[in-house]
This record gives sequence, structure tokens and C-alpha cells, in this order.
Amino acid sequence: MTREELVKKIDAAVEELAPEYVEFLQDLCRIPTQNPPGNNYVRYAHFVGDKMASLGMDVEYVEVPKERLDELAPMGQGLPRVSVIGRFEGTKARPNIHFTGHLDVVPEGDGWTYPPYAAEIHDGKIYARGASDMKSGVAAQIYAFAALRKAGITLNGTYTSSTTPDEETGGEAGAGYIVEQGYLTKENTDYCVVTECLGVDKVCLGHRGTYWFEVQLFGKQSHGSMPSEAIPAIEMGRTLLDAIDKKIRTLPQMNTVSELPIDPPASRRTTLANTYFITNEKVNTVAGFARLGFDWRITPEYSVDWARETMRNLLEELKATVPNFEYKLVELNHMYPSLCDRECDLVQAFRNAGGDVLGEKLDYNLSPGFTDQRHIMHVGGVEQTIMYGPGPLKIAHKADEYQPIEDYKQGAKIMALAACELLGVAD
Repeated sequence: MTREELVKKIDAAVEELAPEYVEFLQDLCRIPTQNPPGNNYVRYAHFVGDKMASLGMDVEYVEVPKERLDELAPMGQGLPRVSVIGRFEGTKARPNIHFTGHLDVVPEGDGWTYPPYAAEIHDGKIYARGASDMKSGVAAQIYAFAALRKAGITLNGTYTSSTTPDEETGGEAGAGYIVEQGYLTKENTDYCVVTECLGVDKVCLGHRGTYWFEVQLFGKQSHGSMPSEAIPAIEMGRTLLDAIDKKIRTLPQMNTVSELPIDPPASRRTTLANTYFITNEKVNTVAGFARLGFDWRITPEYSVDWARETMRNLLEELKATVPNFEYKLVELNHMYPSLCDRECDLVQAFRNAGGDVLGEKLDYNLSPGFTDQRHIMHVGGVEQTIMYGPGPLKIAHKADEYQPIEDYKQGAKIMALAACELLGVAD
């Protein structure tokens, strides 16, 4: 079969299946899987698993044991964490391409024009929490396989599709767990595609590193009418924020623009954001305790270890020089940056497929935030791991999140065609 014939077969199959799979994506979005705490995970996993089984895949459910929920899902309120994996072996077991996407979404928040879980269609777009990030990616990876089956195309390898929980809170109970348990490692996987919402016309090579931490400040509380009796925690917090401005945000590492195509361009620098500042809520009481949260995102040129040491040194300097400055540094999480070689077979196959489907090869980008790629590359050892999904990144986590139906179809075509190039097609 020529490349041109293959493209035509896949295109026709995707278009014919489109009504069914638009409805499938709507149904996925109508299952609220907010994380935290992790609602409806079992229901969602079985809905996806049933669809994969109907296409002939061998389906397996992987659940985190109850005794490990506190460790792997500390914000999950003891709710179950389950992943579902579907496999279809072609003429042989290897090579194996594994498509994976997370099933959880962030809470819906306020400001919606359309109901966040109704999955209504307006102007060719499905509006719902998770429509872009990233239920469209999960649906497209299944849709791509369905198109191959409908077109009568047999692969010379294994097509694997999974959906996992908890990426929005780190992924330790999701992709991290299936990697730990040996379902997704270099021993059984040649190529991995995390179907995140990085854009239908981009192949995403990696992501920035992340260091999440909290600084707790210990002062002395007093009555609001007698502030001289207090050691105000709020003032200590202001001192800390001023020091960060003067001694961290001015560092060369914070102001060097990465040469990597991180999207959006404003994220091509290392960034440190103060995300919360919490004290008491009593208007006539001077707070003696405060908690400040920070989200430090590090471009791949620098390390999480550098960021951690820089913050520790600053806090120790303040303790030594500022009277009554007492603190505790609480590390919440860290994720090392990841980067796939842009010249590898996986990247080039997706670029080529983009050329056939969209008329020009896919461009490169990197994610401003972490993804499950880090588990698969750093722990699973699967070097050829990328992110590719049809969702628009710009609308992720926002009110009126949406998925363009045309991008959804084009993404499925590109996934199917890239799988054919990487695994080979039987005569």
C-alpha cells in the first residue's frame, strides 16, 4: 500500500466515524472527574475500557491498593485510583506504541457561559471542562485505532491505549503507578505518546521542571489594638517576598530566555510565582502565623536541585539577618524537566503525518507545565516519549474550555498515520 493510499483510507475512516466519536467525547466530558478529590474515576475508566474492548482490544484495569492511597494520592480523600489499559497486537508484539492520557480534570470554577459538564456544541466546538485538557486526547487515541480497524489496516506491532488518573496533582497514582508496576517501561514499549493538549499542529518535545513548596512563618499573635505586642507574620511574609524580588528574580538563571520552543513564549524563562498567602481571618487580631505557597517552573537548561538550594540559602540568610525571622520550608512536590530528541523516529513520524494531514509538517514546542512524560522518560526509561494531542493549550483550565471538532478529527488522523509509519503495515 502506498503512502497516498494509506492517507486516503485513514481520512475516509475518520470522517465516517466522526459522528459516533463526537458523541463519545461528549459522553466522556459528561462524567465529572474533578481532581481534587478524584470524582467518578472508576465510572470513567470502565466507560473507556468498554469502548476499547468493543474495538477488539484486550483490556486491563490497574487499581492502586487502598493501603497506598495516602502515599500516592494524598489529596484524594481515599477515593479509588484506577487506570485502564487496552492493547491490540498486530502481526507481532513489537514494536509497541503506547498512547496515554489522564482522565482527571481540574475543578470547573466560575464564569462559564455554557454548563461545564453538558458538553454542548456551539460553532463547531464542544464546550466542557476537560474537553481540551485532555479528554479529547484520550478520545482521539481511541478514535485513531478505530479508524485503522475500519479501514482494514493491520499493524506490524502493538497499539496500546491507556487512561490514567491524577495528572493534575502529580500523576503518582496514575502514570507513575503503571510505570512503577511495569506496564509502561522500556522493556515493553518502544514509543509513547502522551496525548496532552499541546495543539493539533505541534509535536511537544518536553516540559519545564517544577518545584512546589510552602514557607511557614512563625511570629507572635496579638490584639489588633496593641500591634506593638506582636511579631507580625504578615510583615515577615512581606520581607520574604521582597527578598525574592531582589535576590532571586534578578538572578541570571531567572532572566535567560530559553532557546527551546516553550509555548507560550512568555514561559521561555524560569518563573517563580507566589500562589497563596494565608493568615488568620480575624480583623482585630495581628497574625502570628502565615503560610506562603510557591510554584517555581524551571526551564530544561537548569535544575530543580538548583532552585531548591537557592531558596534554602535565601531563607537561612533571612533567619540570620532579620530579627525574629523563624520559618519552616515544606516541600510539596518536584518534577524534573524532560526533553525528547527532536530527531528521533517518533518525532519525525508525527511531523510527517502532520504534513500529510494538515499540508505542512508539525512544528515543535515544549509545555510550560509538567506532564506525565516525566514518569515515562525518567522512571520508565522510554526515551522516545512525546506529547501530542488535539486540544488547544490556551483554553486549558479556563472557563468555557472547548475542543474544536475539526482539530479532534485531524489529531486522530495524525495519530493513526504516525502509528502506521512507526509500526509498519501488513501487506
